[in-house]
Amino acid sequence: MSGHCVFRALVGLTLAVGLPAQGPEDAEALVKEAVVYAKAHGTYGLIKAVNTPDGPFRKGSLYIWMVDLEGVTVANARNPGLAGKDDSERKDLDSVPFIQQAVQIAETKGSGWFSYRYSIPDSKQIQEKVCYVEKLDAVVIACGAYKK
Repeated sequence: MSGHCVFRALVGLTLAVGLPAQGPEDAEALVKEAVVYAKAHGTYGLIKAVNTPDGPFRKGSLYIWMVDLEGVTVANARNPGLAGKDDSERKDLDSVPFIQQAVQIAETKGSGWFSYRYSIPDSKQIQEKVCYVEKLDAVVIACGAYKK
């Protein structure tokens, strides 16, 4: 059996069994992976990788999103079409400006956590999400996970 066939069989098995639940520790790990990638390939290399459909920064329900320090989206692994959009006033379901929270934490602490309420894309069910952010140069790298 060729390597390609083995890979396809493993992917099929993974999809059939399902992905393990992904929590806050996985979100933080994905942000840290993005930071390492940026240090090796530059910030613009990371932006390009995040905006690549089916790229390395979308894993199960987790995905990297990035904004500049003004709150403009520069990359979003779930929806690359958001790049260039001013999201500085974007709010969660409780009218909390969560992009501003991300930028504030990144600028004042360098990294950290915050929570917001968001609808799960596939089910539209509202759930609390925890998000880890880290500042790198003039961008904020973020990833959120739904609370279990």
